Amino acid sequence: MKHLLLTALVTLTCIAAGAKSSNRNLKKDFDTLGDNQDVVERIKNLDTQQKVRIVQNRIVDRNNRVELGLNYSFLNGGDSYVKTQNGGASLEYHINPRWTVGVQYQKSFNTLTSEATSIYDRVQSCQQAGPGCTEKFPAIDYPTQSTMATISYYPIYGKLNLFDAKVAHFDIYVTAGYGRITLLSGSSNLYSGGIGAGFWFSSRLTTRIEARYQRYQDLLLTDKREQGQIQALASLGMLIW
Repeated sequence: MKHLLLTALVTLTCIAAGAKSSNRNLKKDFDTLGDNQDVVERIKNLDTQQKVRIVQNRIVDRNNRVELGLNYSFLNGGDSYVKTQNGGASLEYHINPRWTVGVQYQKSFNTLTSEATSIYDRVQSCQQAGPGCTEKFPAIDYPTQSTMATISYYPIYGKLNLFDAKVAHFDIYVTAGYGRITLLSGSSNLYSGGIGAGFWFSSRLTTRIEARYQRYQDLLLTDKREQGQIQALASLGMLIW
């Protein structure tokens, strides 16, 4: 029994001595860390400014990419006697995921409103009734086509989980444009600004919805009138390069 106790005591003493020696060596290594030039250089080369984006792995690379698109829009405002719809095409150059510049062409399709149709029918009936009619057709002006240069900024990018079946990638953007609009009476400067959202179906195919305000002058051959329109636009685009 005494022999067993003596053996255990010797074993514990050796373990304690080894641990103490190990602690001294570890402390010595830390104390001399600054003397190891290789370690110091590695610490200096660490990129402490590296940032991790909240949303990683964009489905689309928009660095130096070209996109061709088709669009269709309804307009509210402008001449009160005319309803206008536009169909057009766009060509955009994505500088990077944040900035895009482009050009856009739109062809306008116009119809008279119900109020204008009623007035025209009344005036026509009056004039056909005899030369003493004093009623006149109202002066109207409407767009026929427009061309505009645009610049867009995309500050928001995100992903949506669609019922655990698919992840939809989207961008929120603001846009501004300047160009020329051709009217029945002539042409005028065209100014535009809006906000929109784009949804990517794949690495090449996207659709956008956009609300845009545009301003121009009409009736250039008579009285100049400032006209403002709200344009609700939907487009389909494809990266072609």
